[in-house]
Amino acid sequence: MKRFLCAMLPGALCIFYTLASAADADPALIKARQKFFGIENVDEKGGVAKDKVIFSWATNTTYVASVLGRVILLDSYVSRPELPTSPIDRRYSPLLPKDLADARPEAIFLGHGHGDHADNAAYIAKWSDATIYASAETCKIMQLDVQRMWNDPNEINGGAKVIPNGDPVKCVDVVPLASRPGQYDETTDRSRATRLAQLGPQVCILAFKFIHSGTAPVDPSFTHTTLFDRVDPRYAGTVIGTTTFPAMFPTGISLIPPSDPALRVPGQMDLRTTGFGTVTGIPGGAITIFYQFVLRGDNHFSFAWLNSAGPATEGIGSDPGLVTLSQYNNPAQFGAQIELARKIGASLYALMDTLPTTDVLLGSIVSLGQANNQQRDIIKVTERLKPKVYYPGHLTDVAQKGSGIYHKISWRETALNMGFPQEEWPEFRLLIDPNDFLVPQVFDPKDERWSERGKSARVSDLCR
Repeated sequence: MKRFLCAMLPGALCIFYTLASAADADPALIKARQKFFGIENVDEKGGVAKDKVIFSWATNTTYVASVLGRVILLDSYVSRPELPTSPIDRRYSPLLPKDLADARPEAIFLGHGHGDHADNAAYIAKWSDATIYASAETCKIMQLDVQRMWNDPNEINGGAKVIPNGDPVKCVDVVPLASRPGQYDETTDRSRATRLAQLGPQVCILAFKFIHSGTAPVDPSFTHTTLFDRVDPRYAGTVIGTTTFPAMFPTGISLIPPSDPALRVPGQMDLRTTGFGTVTGIPGGAITIFYQFVLRGDNHFSFAWLNSAGPATEGIGSDPGLVTLSQYNNPAQFGAQIELARKIGASLYALMDTLPTTDVLLGSIVSLGQANNQQRDIIKVTERLKPKVYYPGHLTDVAQKGSGIYHKISWRETALNMGFPQEEWPEFRLLIDPNDFLVPQVFDPKDERWSERGKSARVSDLCR
C-alpha cells in the first residue's frame, strides 16, 4: 500500500513516501538506495547486494547500512540539514531526513538520545515503518516526538501533516529504564549484553549500555599532547592577505524553521527530537548503547558501533551506579560510590573481552573529556575489541567541521603515549567531511581477512 504527502509548494515541491515492498520497484526507494549504496550495488527493484555489508556515512555518527541486503540506520541525525539549491547543489550535507526515509530502513539503532544522534528518528520511522532500538528513556522521548509532529500545524507547507498518523512509533527498549551500565550485577561483579533479534537469523546483534563521553581528571599514566580541533576556514570562506577565498559551502536555508513564523519558507519542517533527547523526568539524552553485529556465516564477519565512549576507568557519568566528576574528586565522602562506579566501568571492559572479535569498528573519535585525556576512552575500547578496521566518527558535530586530520593525529599520539603497540593498531580509515558523505564502504564477508580469530566459539555461546 502506498501513502503520500504532497504539499503545494513553489516549484511543485512534492514530498512523496511509500510503504510498498521492494517488489513494487518504487522510484523513490531506488533513487535513495542508489544515493547511499551506489548504483552498482542496487538492483532494478531497489534491492541491495545480498552478499555484501555496506556502510554509507550520512554525517556525524549516522550511517546508512546494508547488511546482506537488509537496510538499517545507525543513528538518524543529519548535520546542517538545508533545502537543496539549484542549478548546483551547494549544500554541505547532500541529504535530508526524507532521503533516509525513502531508503526504507527496517530498523533504526540509536547509539544515544541526544539530538545530534536521534533527531529525525521518529519521523523516519513513521514514514518507513522502521522499528527504533534505543534505551527505554529514549523510546519515551520518541513517542513525545510523534505527538509533537502530529500536532504541528505546518502552516508554511499548507497544513500538510508532517507524519502519516499520530499512532505510537515502534520502539524497542534495548536496556531497561534507569538501569546501570551493562545491567551490572554486584553479586557476580559482571555486566551482560542483550541479544536483539531484528536481523535474525543471518545476524546476531549484541547490545549493552555503555558510558557517554565526559570529563575525568587528567590521567597521570601517560604523557598528554594538545588536540587542535580547528574548523577548516575554507568551508565558510576566508580572507588571506588581499585574496578572498569564497565559501566552499555557503550557509543555505535550513530545514529547521526559525522561531519567528514570518521568517519561515516552504519546505521547512521541525523534525528534531524533543528537548535534545532529555525532558524533565526522562533523562534519555546521554544514555549510550554499544552494538555489535555478527554474521552467522562467512567468517562471522562482525562490526561494532559505538557513537560515544566515556571514562569507564573512573566510572564517571550520569547513569545509575556512576559518580559525577565532583563526587570522584571527593573520595573521603563518596568512597563507596566511587568503588562501585569503578567496578561497573571495569565490568564493561571485561564484557568486551568476551565478545566475538570485531572486524570493523565504527566509533566516535571525539570526547567531551578530550581537553584532559584526548581520545583515551575510545582507545581503551579499541584495545579491547581489537578491530582490524576503524572508522572514526563524530567529526561534524562537537568536533569542528573539517578537523578530521587533527583528530587522527591526536589519536595516534595518544595511542602511542598510552603504550598501545602500533602493530596492534587497526587500519585507520578516516572519512573527511563533506567529501566522503554517502561514499559506500563495501565489505565482502567471505574475504579471508575476516577469518576466524576464535569467533565461532563465542558466537555459539552468546548467540544461541
